[in-house]
Amino acid sequence: SHPDDSFIAHYRKSNGVAQSVAQHLLETAALAELFASVIGLPLCGRLLGLVHDFGKYSDKFQQYIQDICGLNGAEKQTEAKKKQGTIDHATSGAQLLWSQIPHSTQGSQILAQILSVVIMSHHSRSGMKDFVDLHGRSPFLDRLSWSDEKTHLTECRHKADLTIQEEIKQLLGSQGIIDELKSILREISANTEYPIPRNLEFALLTRFLFSCLLDADRISTIDFENPKESSFRTIRRTRNWTALRDKLEESLLSFNNETEINRIRNQISDECRNASTRPENLLTLQVPTGGGKTLASLRFALHRAASSEAHKVDRIIYILPYTSILDQNADEVRKILGDEAVLEHHSNLSEEKDTPRNRVLSENWDAPVVFTTTVQFLNSLFAAGTKSARRMHQLTNAVLIFDEVQSLPIKTIHLFNNALQFLTKHGKTTAVLCTATMPLLQGVNAQRGALPLSEQSCILKDTASLFKKLKRTEVIDSCRTQGWTNQEASDLALDLQAKHQSLLIVCNTKKCAHDLFDILKIQSNVPVIHLSTNMCPAHRKIRIAQIRTKLNPTINEPVICISTQLIEAGVDLDFGCVIRSLAGLDSIIQAAGRCNRHGKRKIGDVYVLNLKDEKLYSALKEIEEAQQITKNRIFQEFKKRPEAFDHDLLSENAIIQYYEYYFYQRAEKMTYPCQAGKGHPPLAKSCHILSLLSCNKESLNEAKRIKDKGALELPLKQAHSTASQAFHVIDAPTQGIIVPYDDEGHRGSEIIGQLAASYTDDEISLADQVRLHKQAQQYTVNAFPHVVQKLNDEGALLEVQKGEGIYYLKDEYYDNDLGITLEALSEQNYLGAHT
Repeated sequence: SHPDDSFIAHYRKSNGVAQSVAQHLLETAALAELFASVIGLPLCGRLLGLVHDFGKYSDKFQQYIQDICGLNGAEKQTEAKKKQGTIDHATSGAQLLWSQIPHSTQGSQILAQILSVVIMSHHSRSGMKDFVDLHGRSPFLDRLSWSDEKTHLTECRHKADLTIQEEIKQLLGSQGIIDELKSILREISANTEYPIPRNLEFALLTRFLFSCLLDADRISTIDFENPKESSFRTIRRTRNWTALRDKLEESLLSFNNETEINRIRNQISDECRNASTRPENLLTLQVPTGGGKTLASLRFALHRAASSEAHKVDRIIYILPYTSILDQNADEVRKILGDEAVLEHHSNLSEEKDTPRNRVLSENWDAPVVFTTTVQFLNSLFAAGTKSARRMHQLTNAVLIFDEVQSLPIKTIHLFNNALQFLTKHGKTTAVLCTATMPLLQGVNAQRGALPLSEQSCILKDTASLFKKLKRTEVIDSCRTQGWTNQEASDLALDLQAKHQSLLIVCNTKKCAHDLFDILKIQSNVPVIHLSTNMCPAHRKIRIAQIRTKLNPTINEPVICISTQLIEAGVDLDFGCVIRSLAGLDSIIQAAGRCNRHGKRKIGDVYVLNLKDEKLYSALKEIEEAQQITKNRIFQEFKKRPEAFDHDLLSENAIIQYYEYYFYQRAEKMTYPCQAGKGHPPLAKSCHILSLLSCNKESLNEAKRIKDKGALELPLKQAHSTASQAFHVIDAPTQGIIVPYDDEGHRGSEIIGQLAASYTDDEISLADQVRLHKQAQQYTVNAFPHVVQKLNDEGALLEVQKGEGIYYLKDEYYDNDLGITLEALSEQNYLGAHT
């Protein structure tokens, strides 16, 4: 029988064409089948697509869709808008599957549970429903028990297209769908040694299928409503990896091979190319700073993608901690591979890159080479809602390149390790961990999830000799028993600048950088430049460009730069000497990477000082612990037994020893401890996201106490929604403040004025308003809530338009050297203003 076109799923207002429910279900099913097939679950994907909007066959929904689209007049449309989001069409499909899949074995119960929760949650703001929550109840079972009056299941089964019903029945009765799940269950259950990683695999499997359905559903809907957008998609296009590989190889031929450092970079690049056919799919690329990681890892990825069907690759994803280095690396790759091959996705995208194509493809990372942030990557796996989860399935059939992997937040380590194992074990994905300072992700608690890294995982055969060959700096432990005052540090800085021409000082806090700048600006006879996240991106870019000009070997002008840690990761600057405020050895090594970067001097000196005037706030506890380990353990042991560190504080052995101490001290923070849960009565418990997504002991203990039989009998017990709502890579939400930075041809004040006018001028279109908001991002400083409060108290903030929640700063509070000048500005953890 032919599908019944009278049941509407969506309506295109531009030309009055409707998409039928059957058409939408079949389109979604085809896409979900394609996406889920990567991990061997095509029939599960197809079934999800066919059932997800089953509730749209009810009279109630059909009445609502016609009203909301204006088919029954303006009055009905206004009434329907009030009901938006309240007409449930997701539960009936979940009830259908729960009732039709036999619960005779644990495997079939798990199948019913996973498919049902995905269906019922595909429009939920809080993500997937909890199987068991912190109250000891099951929101999942509660939803399944909704009455027929509310979900209209009986009516929908009576009215749904026979073609759709027949295929659902056929899939449910087929051995194929059971075999699919049995196969992946066997793989997961083989991991019986440790229950936490095994149960987290089930959570990730569920979220993977959730992602497949979300993306399939949204693509079918959006491409129907806006057909132009479908032309940007590359889902079913074959990637021409050979052509991209050849472009890179051609580009590499133009690199000069004259200096020793460039010869070493070429050797690293060649080893990456040669490693592309290796069978391992979890690899490390440990390269000293300045070793050319970006292009070497791209070479590995493109050769892997082009060379073998065994490693089918749909995309290469670069994952970086900071947008500043993301921009820089994406631009470098774009110049070689072309605009069409590269997609940049982060929250601070410049206006010229914020194209309609970029916006469409960012929704699901549908491009050959994607650059994104650590925050976006982790959100796709663990964050609440549907927007981020939609991208998760794109992490399969991929090469994931993690740059500066040492910057991973400590609290996410076990979640990250388990997710990476899932993607590489089930998702046919290859992951490459790149850094100069490799954290011991294989040395953490295996019962909670450690990466199976070994000597075979290293792309480079002899990293120890590489570190010796690329040694361009010497770390000098200048810590004193009494510490250094800011004035004493400034006196040393003046001497070192006179000796080395250019000097970089890196501080742990913005206050310290500010104070040293104030002293040196008065006492130094050479230019002193300040960098911190109190300055907007446009301001920082100008200052970095000025520094780069002064450091240019053909100009080589004297300069002192005083910066927070933002300069340490991937910013390609080459100073004659560095002073680093005492920090973890990993941070010291990153700072050393800004000294004698291109090996033009025999050796560069990196002085480590313990600055007693630098006060670390409670939010910077991790830095304080890292300082103590570096000063009291590493530096002391190096003095006694330098041979154990290869006579070098920058050696691989020194890094390994540092991480052994640091990870041991931070072990209990790696499970993502948090306050989670809510409800009536309000309930917030100290728990761990690692637990909520695996064994969920906190919730199970409560279920046992209240004797909730239904919750206890479910084979899977994860608290998906509670965990995802508690998951925030950045602890505190930041508020963007637009600043009036007007130097060097920039026009922050003008943008503020235009934005304010856009809310009162009817001539300004919504598109123009969006464009102004995009331009304003380059003039925005992100501040934590208590900082915003302090600025408010000072009368420093004004709203662009009352009630819109967009703030700008008064002129007198923005300084051309320092940015926002109130000392109250908070310290941020490493990700704060960069994601």
